Amino acid sequence: MNAPENTDGRHCPFNKELCRGICIYANILENISLGLVLFDTKEKTVVFQNKTAIDMFEAISPKEYGTLSAILFPEGMDDIHVKNAPSQKTLRYGGRLLGYSVYTVSNRYLWILISDITEKARLEAVAQAANMMNNIGYIFFGIRHEIGNPLNSLKMALSVLQKNINLYSSEDILEFLDRALNEISRIEYLLKSLKSFNMFERLNICNVDMPSFMEKFLPLVKNDFEKRNIKIKTIFSPDVRYARVDPRTLQQVMLNIIINAYDALGDSERPEIGIRMLKKGNRILVDIMDNGCGMTWEQQRNLFRPFFTSKPKGTGLGLTLTKKMLAQMDGDISISSARNKGTTVTISIPEGHDVISETT
Repeated sequence: MNAPENTDGRHCPFNKELCRGICIYANILENISLGLVLFDTKEKTVVFQNKTAIDMFEAISPKEYGTLSAILFPEGMDDIHVKNAPSQKTLRYGGRLLGYSVYTVSNRYLWILISDITEKARLEAVAQAANMMNNIGYIFFGIRHEIGNPLNSLKMALSVLQKNINLYSSEDILEFLDRALNEISRIEYLLKSLKSFNMFERLNICNVDMPSFMEKFLPLVKNDFEKRNIKIKTIFSPDVRYARVDPRTLQQVMLNIIINAYDALGDSERPEIGIRMLKKGNRILVDIMDNGCGMTWEQQRNLFRPFFTSKPKGTGLGLTLTKKMLAQMDGDISISSARNKGTTVTISIPEGHDVISETT
């Protein structure tokens, strides 16, 4: 057993109450499935290390403070005690992914709670892939339809230019070329939308022009909505300009929410989805509202639980991943709903700024 050897309170080199507590609960702590390590950062010793933690770091001798602390805190421990809240970290070790939380005690001791999250991470990756495949049908359908419009415009502009190039002035030729380049830009955006489905890329947080983002996003779903006579109404506050987000991830978030709204409308007589953007402090709020079937209080309580779904063919992963994606961008999501009246989903994201105005 790896509890402190002298726990009678007279010769124990550590905090008496701490040692007494470890001694009392040693059998429980020793056999739980969570890895537990207690550091004394003043004496630079390992006060306690249970069997699970020893097994996790089997290549390291038990209570090897120097090696263990270097692995768990590669950046050092100078600022650990400054933080009041427990810190959470991840670590790849021995082919496994470990997640651990660090708790400070009396500005001297560190409790480290370690869990093997390899399987959890694998299941999340599967969930992301499932959610991606659920959405990709919508995006492909929208792209197939939308890409035809700029292609036709591009073909027409170049055909006219080819037949009349000797008759047009330089200004007219430039106008045709500008038009062609604009259509190419539209096609580029649509093709980049496919790339956004790579859930494993690093986030690229930048300043995104939100009105422009919405202008490009809505055509991706418009055709599907028009088939069911679903009206989309937009209200964008004039003081909403830039948000600090990853545009690919935000597109996935919006698509997840829009698809949920689409499904909720069911057989509504006058199906309608509203999208409202407004600024509140240093946050941008985006409301997605539908007049569909709504949800019960019980359904709302379970919305963000993985694999909870009320859809016959649903995975129960969409909103869970949406919340996670928003959290990665310092964003949040809230949902209010009433049965047979509709649902409002609000996402909150950080406000950004105009890079051009900043550099002038």
